Amino acid sequence: MSETPARQEVKSQTLLQRARAAHASSRFAEAARLYLAAARLLGDRPDRRAEALLEAAHALRLVGYFRRALQLYERVQALAQQLGDEALWMDARVGEGMARRAMGDLETAIACFREALDYYQEQDDPEGIGYTLWCLGGALRLTGDFDEALDCLLEALDIFEDEEPSTAEGYVRCALGGLSRMRGEYDASLAYYQAAERILTACDDLFGRAYAACGIANAHRMLGNVEAAHHYFTQAQQRYHQIGDRVSYAYTLWGEGTLFKVTHRLEQARERFRQALTLFRATGDDRGIAYAYTGLAELLLLEERAPKQARSYLEAARERAGRHGYTFERLHAELLLHLSGMQPAEGGLEALREAYRRCGSQWLEGEVSLPLNIP
Repeated sequence: MSETPARQEVKSQTLLQRARAAHASSRFAEAARLYLAAARLLGDRPDRRAEALLEAAHALRLVGYFRRALQLYERVQALAQQLGDEALWMDARVGEGMARRAMGDLETAIACFREALDYYQEQDDPEGIGYTLWCLGGALRLTGDFDEALDCLLEALDIFEDEEPSTAEGYVRCALGGLSRMRGEYDASLAYYQAAERILTACDDLFGRAYAACGIANAHRMLGNVEAAHHYFTQAQQRYHQIGDRVSYAYTLWGEGTLFKVTHRLEQARERFRQALTLFRATGDDRGIAYAYTGLAELLLLEERAPKQARSYLEAARERAGRHGYTFERLHAELLLHLSGMQPAEGGLEALREAYRRCGSQWLEGEVSLPLNIP
């Protein structure tokens, strides 16, 4: 016997309540399953089904299931068009942008965010404006457009900064920490991340605390504070593992591998890079794959062996970074190819220096590892 509409309504409400609780506790995979189960029970309510699918897409994106998330965002946009709900359509558009950014399609992601920003500004929606500025600033910093990225993030901070701590302010400060690191401003990066950690701890946001811990670890790495960096990488890994976020966990492995590399613990570095590469491939993260290839190539160069393999890694990293517009990752691969004598850069070392200066990054004299951004 099929269930009555009243019974289905009760079950859908229960599932949605459980999904929201799981999401609030950073149990994103569980939340996605519950949202999808609720959506199946809401077949005769396209408005509520769309909202459940949207939340499921957000949750799946946060644990690295980007392709599935994109499919759900497209379904939500189709439902929003049927309903004539422009606000819902735009919320899904922003989610699409975040998923495409994670998959390396920066051009489309930035177009999504600019479109949404125009809409939220027309609606005079401060929360929508602030969130979209955070998204846009985070994408622009990956292309090397630091000036506009900084403008976006500072404007978002002005919207969200308040006497009461909020997750929004914490995440914006994390983004500013990443941007500062890319600019070579490591003390400022550490300060932004530490402030974010205090805020996100007060908000009991496990995902945010993992994000801040990873940022603190990378700031300490760039400052040469090895033990502190290891401590925070371990914290970040534990938190991301608890959440089930394969993508962010992979970046902590890459960051710790880089730390092992610069402290000449090369086998441990290689293990971390290989573990990260496996996860990046599983999630389709081309930017992460480029990072792992570059790291593995650096180890071979340091060991003065397997030059063909090192060159293969670097050319693959450069191709992936160039395809998606990741300026620093491409420059990093070109620098290593040049310094190793494998492929002289057009214009030589000074041309590479100038490229870094145009992007706003500090040139590290005599250093191979550059201040690449970790999300």
